[in-house]
Amino acid sequence: MWTMSKTLTSTSTSTNHCYNRRMRLFLSSQDLGNYADVAFEMCGGSKRAAFILNAADDETPAVRADKLARKRFMFENAGFAFEELDLRKYFGRGAELKEKLKEFDLVWCNGGNSFILSRAMCSSGLDTILAELLSENKIMYGGSSAGSCVCAPSLHGAEYGDKPEPDVVPVDYPVKETIWDGLNLVPFSIIPHCDQEWFENSAKESIAYYESHNIPYKALNDGEVVMVSGYKTEFLT
Repeated sequence: MWTMSKTLTSTSTSTNHCYNRRMRLFLSSQDLGNYADVAFEMCGGSKRAAFILNAADDETPAVRADKLARKRFMFENAGFAFEELDLRKYFGRGAELKEKLKEFDLVWCNGGNSFILSRAMCSSGLDTILAELLSENKIMYGGSSAGSCVCAPSLHGAEYGDKPEPDVVPVDYPVKETIWDGLNLVPFSIIPHCDQEWFENSAKESIAYYESHNIPYKALNDGEVVMVSGYKTEFLT
């Protein structure tokens, strides 16, 4: 059972999680944030991480491979047993994906395009499989950037940072239409990279959208994390 350190106590705020689910979520703006040790302890089991890079499927193979190598180094350096899980291999094969996930303690979705990731989750069945496994506390979910954004009730507002249009979808994806429904794992939207100059305008547009539509949101700087453990949500800053 993870115990909050004095440092985290002074830099985090807590709210009661309103969803009646037993689950563990670690949602960051960038990578493992400033809390790789927290993610490691929270994971439990043998620390086996299924790393999903499908949000970057619109990248060239060389760029994607370079990114995967860097993420592997980071996760293994943090103590995790790392394996890429390419959802494209499980399109239309949800039962096989569910069986494969029994090998892991953590499912991690990396950043990229939130709408491409959402299509990959839908095409492979990961969206519904995750809901089941998380509610039974059989696995932990972690994500950064796009991997965090898809956990909201809706992806409306995320289009200011990611392109939702079908013309960005990789050719081997069976789902072309834009999926606006999120995984609904947290009752608010997440805006990543709010302290990064390259994302500043996108973040401002998303914030303006959420505020004008009275949609709850959490703006995260790189290094910050939303952590859900059981029924409690904590913001680690």
